Amino acid sequence: MNQRQIGTILIIAGIILAVIVYSIKLREDKYINALIADRGSCFLADGTCLHDRDMLPYIAGWIFSASIVILGIYLFFFDRTQQKLSEQNTMISDALLKTSQLEKEKTDFTAFLSGFSDEEQVVLKAIKEQDGIQQSTLRYRTGMSKSSLSLMLSSFEKRGLITKTESGKTNKIYLRKKF
Repeated sequence: MNQRQIGTILIIAGIILAVIVYSIKLREDKYINALIADRGSCFLADGTCLHDRDMLPYIAGWIFSASIVILGIYLFFFDRTQQKLSEQNTMISDALLKTSQLEKEKTDFTAFLSGFSDEEQVVLKAIKEQDGIQQSTLRYRTGMSKSSLSLMLSSFEKRGLITKTESGKTNKIYLRKKF
């Protein structure tokens, strides 16, 4: 059951309870009026007045029924706790899934890098960080000479690790395998 249904049920139950309390009071009033009509007075033999009765049960019944109706209205119109919890759970599960995928990619990439020298690892990490990095930018980022980087990239290309695309006077470098 969702909150709107529970709210509707509470509103109906509160109204029914209020009607029951009111009908009991009307029935008692009718009985008292009948006694007054028979005796001609509202006083009993012991001197108590029929109008001096305890109204606490009626007041308590009406307060209780009004509370139920108000709670039902709140649940029906205002409380969106379940909806917000559902949205937050979806956001959290998406974030956890994304984090686990990133961790898996990071672990896979770390395992992939373990087969390369330190210089090659630096170059591959730089390419992964900025896929489509220009060769000139890669040279500055890694601190390698132009010829050393060019030879290394050619070796990577022959092994099928990267692809180069021409971009003006330089090349853009992409990793073939996505991590």
